[in-house]
Amino acid sequence: MQLAQQTLVPGVERDAAAQELLEGVSSLVRAVRCIEHRHLTNDSGLRRSDASVLKVLMKDGEQRGGEIAAKLGVDASVVSRQLTALEADGLVSRRPDPADARVGLVSLSPRGKAQLEALYSSYTQQLRTALADLDDDAITAAAATMQRVAVAITEANTVVRRSQPTGD
Repeated sequence: MQLAQQTLVPGVERDAAAQELLEGVSSLVRAVRCIEHRHLTNDSGLRRSDASVLKVLMKDGEQRGGEIAAKLGVDASVVSRQLTALEADGLVSRRPDPADARVGLVSLSPRGKAQLEALYSSYTQQLRTALADLDDDAITAAAATMQRVAVAITEANTVVRRSQPTGD
């Protein structure tokens, strides 16, 4: 995917490798969102944000809504509204936290787990078809590289946020 070797913004030095990575990540995100949109809308009725909450619960187990919000990088009020809807749909369950009655613990319901597993099974099948010319080693190597990039960007973003004034 060789990009033109000219600067994107006149007067700003171009870092070709970083720009290539940015373009590659952007293209990948768009492609994945197209797949998600089709599967979420047609198959499950879930929104992307709902699937993200369910995935956190599947991966990390029962937890407080604030913990889910922190992991997703969103405000707790956003997750609280999502959890209300997911609970009404029978995809999550809540119970009081025995350590602090003011908050609740959220867990993935059997129905939520089944719906999320079906969704990701469908994703996996489509991904396998799209990447049929790559063997497992190549796919695993690509996944490891993407994870390293994601961690590096997340850590850099955290450092930038900490160094910015809060306005207080």
